[in-house]
Amino acid sequence: MSTQFASHAGPPRLAGRVAIVTGGGAGIGRAICLRLAAEGARVAVLDLNQSTAERTVTAGGGEIALALDVSNSGAVDAAVTRVERELGPLEAFVNNAGASGAEHGLRVGARLAAQRAEAAGGRIETPLDALVRLTDEEWRQLLAVHLDGTFYGTRAAARAMAPRRRGAIVNMASICGIEGCTGHPHYSAAKAGIIGLTRSAAKELIFQGIRVNALAPGFIDSDGSRGMLGGASYDTAATPLRRVGTPADLLGALAFLISDESAFVSGQTLLVNGGRIAG
Repeated sequence: MSTQFASHAGPPRLAGRVAIVTGGGAGIGRAICLRLAAEGARVAVLDLNQSTAERTVTAGGGEIALALDVSNSGAVDAAVTRVERELGPLEAFVNNAGASGAEHGLRVGARLAAQRAEAAGGRIETPLDALVRLTDEEWRQLLAVHLDGTFYGTRAAARAMAPRRRGAIVNMASICGIEGCTGHPHYSAAKAGIIGLTRSAAKELIFQGIRVNALAPGFIDSDGSRGMLGGASYDTAATPLRRVGTPADLLGALAFLISDESAFVSGQTLLVNGGRIAG
């Protein structure tokens, strides 16, 4: 097994626990599935693409693969019911599924590149025009997948976990939801909404034994982030660690939030960004 997905020293922290990961077919989602399986969890891999979900299972990152559009609330509920029927009581849910808005990213990437070239001459003339060119459909797509999907997943998980008074939910936020990412108002708004949802749900559900936390990665080299940037380069100069993150950089933090080691942690947004935001 690759060392980047290996569990901590000692017995598996998540032995036998049933976990669902949305968007688990590739990139960050696949890395999460592999890590949770390495920690002993029985993982259900949910992804919009059935074949990519199956590849994660084949790679050792799960036991079952299901196709799921997280923006469909009924489908999310049905998926949780099926996972519990096939694997057992749900104890962990990771809302990781996302969308990059690739067409918008290409527009923004080209204009950002022009601005950076102009900046070398001391004067930027090219307007970014990201907000005014953003269509209703592009706005709704990213909010539907990221924010609606996280709400549907959190709600379905809470319904399943509450009767047993045990469970952990981890939502994937972003540095963009904290500082706002230039040129990506829809993505930033969705991720900021996830942070607010996490805090509210955590305060409510903690009395039922369910912990809700979020991860807010910085710039991670994955298919989704590349699509959002539209070919523009990562701004590593603003990251004190001076490098782009990898999916593996998120795994220890995520496993901690799911495990009993974080039993007194709820409603938190854990920043994993190489020092770009320090508090």
